[in-house]
Amino acid sequence: MNRVLKVTRLHMNKPGAMFGVPLQIVLVVLVVSALISLMLQRGGLDPASAEYVEGARWNQGMIWSLPGFLVYYGVQAIATTYPFSLALGATRRAHVLGTALANIVLSLFIAAVMVVLLGLELATGHWFIHLYALDVYLLGSGNPLVLFITMFLITFVATSVGGFFGAVWVRFGSKGPTVAALGLALVLVVLLLIFVPQLGEIIAAITRPLLAGVGVGIAALAIFGTWLSMRRASVR
Repeated sequence: MNRVLKVTRLHMNKPGAMFGVPLQIVLVVLVVSALISLMLQRGGLDPASAEYVEGARWNQGMIWSLPGFLVYYGVQAIATTYPFSLALGATRRAHVLGTALANIVLSLFIAAVMVVLLGLELATGHWFIHLYALDVYLLGSGNPLVLFITMFLITFVATSVGGFFGAVWVRFGSKGPTVAALGLALVLVVLLLIFVPQLGEIIAAITRPLLAGVGVGIAALAIFGTWLSMRRASVR
């Protein structure tokens, strides 16, 4: 366990990259969303109308702005710290588990920041300008628990998937991630071909707990795949 914690602390040696960049992305999304909201209102939309609120609550900026960086962060978290982890005496297993624990810490941080921002959004009447950035449908419509769980899972899944591709790169070289991505894409296409006749029923049956379970499953598979790849990986 001590080796796992050493790896986790190693990842936290650069808080600017680990915590600062996601926070900056969130703040940029807030600013951009505010500008769009103000432009729509200047264009004649009534922010008090039901139509405006309905449209504003479909804002998905906070959901789609972070995963790209988080996947990248997950890749470098596994790949670039690998030799340093071994130098600290960590095993490959400890490196994978310590990185996963660091990703959990990052996920908790981002989820907590989002809840705090939601509180500010609700307390200020949506930032005083009828801005709906976090009080949106896909993040729970103002429910802090749903928001927290959603952002935690988005962050943890993205970093875990990134870690898998980072491990594949360390183990198999530059062609590894390409082959892995093509393989996963092929599996998804086959699954779509199998289930497309029932696609309407499947979509209708989707619930938040089901999506959460799928997210946990994807993260677990990604971490397991990371460990399998790192078992015989050499230092690059």
